[in-house]
Amino acid sequence: MKSRLFLLGFFIILISCNKKENVPSKITIDLKARTDDNPFRKTLFTLRYLNTGLDEFQGIINKDSSFVMYLNTISSRDLEKAIEIGKVKKESTDSIHSKIYVLSGFNKGKRYFIIDVNENKDFSDDKLIEFSKNITDKETYRDSFNVKSLKVTKFSNDKFYKQIAHLQFLPEHNSISYIQETEKEKFKHSLQIMALEHDFLYGTFELDKVNYGVGVKEGMFGTEIIFKKSDTTFYSRNHQLFADYKLMDTLKLDDKYFRIDSLSFFPSKLIINEIRNVATLYGFRTNEISKNYEITDLQNNKSTLKELTEEKGFILLDFWGTWCEPCKELTPELVELHKKYNKHIEFVSLAFELDPKPVLEYTKNNQMNWYNGIINGKPKSGDMSSPIIGGLRIQCYPTFIIMDSNLNILYRTCGGEDNYLGLKNFLNSKFK
Repeated sequence: MKSRLFLLGFFIILISCNKKENVPSKITIDLKARTDDNPFRKTLFTLRYLNTGLDEFQGIINKDSSFVMYLNTISSRDLEKAIEIGKVKKESTDSIHSKIYVLSGFNKGKRYFIIDVNENKDFSDDKLIEFSKNITDKETYRDSFNVKSLKVTKFSNDKFYKQIAHLQFLPEHNSISYIQETEKEKFKHSLQIMALEHDFLYGTFELDKVNYGVGVKEGMFGTEIIFKKSDTTFYSRNHQLFADYKLMDTLKLDDKYFRIDSLSFFPSKLIINEIRNVATLYGFRTNEISKNYEITDLQNNKSTLKELTEEKGFILLDFWGTWCEPCKELTPELVELHKKYNKHIEFVSLAFELDPKPVLEYTKNNQMNWYNGIINGKPKSGDMSSPIIGGLRIQCYPTFIIMDSNLNILYRTCGGEDNYLGLKNFLNSKFK
């Protein structure tokens, strides 16, 4: 009897262990600020001029040739939300110290700026950074200015909190100008200061004895999330395996699939959950499957990607624009590629433009005798609202993607030089 009970208990433990092993993984990743191996575009912020409340400041040098500027560390959208939910009153937003003040001026033949690091509205107890007024004429002038680590106020999850920001303050006299401006306005704009953000959030986690790293950044393209093996560097943006994920995207890590479920900036955490029984994983990188996007040609006729692959079995997507100089530099080579491979693969060029007229003119004048379409969007805006632009993560122009008739992504790259050479080599190996 005792032996039977023992065996029964053993089987119960064995079954419960197996069940536990089959539970989908939930991974919580702690994130911390980091500046090295940054895979993201560094955001450049324009400091605004302060026009009121100047009497509150001390230590202003040469008042006739200096200006107080500020950088908001909390976005206007987040500040409006804080006011709406009663976290701060509209008339007392300065009390949360969400501005970094900078004095920028010209004195004794040199330019200078001072950062109010201790937030006391007194520039006399902060470091004077002095430099030649012609320093921006040098291509490497940014190397002359150090990155500052400053404690700043942020707002997330309905709370104000402090975090360290790594910012490089730079003179950028060409950032603001007007066609008609007075000498005083011209002088004022010549003292413009910008702030270049260097940091991003980084965390590590382990899955099946493999260590991974993840980078997170909020920028002009919204929240961007990038994964890597933790003992490697992040892929560059023009690498064919580069992948920039968003919240609720599905990603594959080895042989398992995960959904990026939630992100918190205070505390800084990212949660990914394993998902089972994935029928089809639609994606945007090499070795994934694209959705069957609908596109529009320059005569406003609509087609799907699958329809365009029916005849030849393969499609080359070229995302470009008449505003994109690197795209236009590659046009003659693209024409030669078409002559060589057009019997094997359908060429499809999709211009990201507001107006089809310049596209029609350019394609005609440059013998782009293949399918030409247009994706409505403002050039250089970072607009990802188009299904195909957002779905395939087109953030670099030109971007080239090769698919087969099942819309398997066989190759992806962006830019010219070695990247374009890689595209040519792939086509040559595929269609010898």
